Amino acid sequence: MTKLLRLALILITLYAAALPAAARTTRGETSFGPKVGYVSRNNSATAGLVFQYSLSSVVRIAPELGVIFRHENLDGLAADINVHFPFGFAGGKASVYPLVGANFTSWGRHGIDPETHDDVTSHSNQFGINMGAGLELRCTHSLKLSLEGRYTLMRHYPTAFVTAGIAFVF
Repeated sequence: MTKLLRLALILITLYAAALPAAARTTRGETSFGPKVGYVSRNNSATAGLVFQYSLSSVVRIAPELGVIFRHENLDGLAADINVHFPFGFAGGKASVYPLVGANFTSWGRHGIDPETHDDVTSHSNQFGINMGAGLELRCTHSLKLSLEGRYTLMRHYPTAFVTAGIAFVF
């Protein structure tokens, strides 16, 4: 079932990337802002910063850094480089974008040794592939809001993220 879901996500992303673009972004447009959301791996919150740079009106690169807060003795630091393919609607005030990208997450598992009561934290560094989609609303020419969902495929810690953000366009 999971292979079928992965294949469906890949096909949807490729199909959406092939649709004609009508987004309001222009080549060279940059934006920067915070994101907050939910992480499925440990049922906790995430927060981070995202930078976006439009390579053209149909392709933009979006590196981001984030923290996954500790819950169920698991936390993490994540770095992503995603590529968005925005296409607009509602007269250019909104756009939908599929995304694909690469992820690096350093997961920390925390525990206490029952005999010595020492902290026994272990770390697992994982590389993954991101797939997902987002919705972006332009409030003004210099402010936009976003809602994004993505799934990160990685060997030991596959994870779903749902985030909301605000970005300042300059």
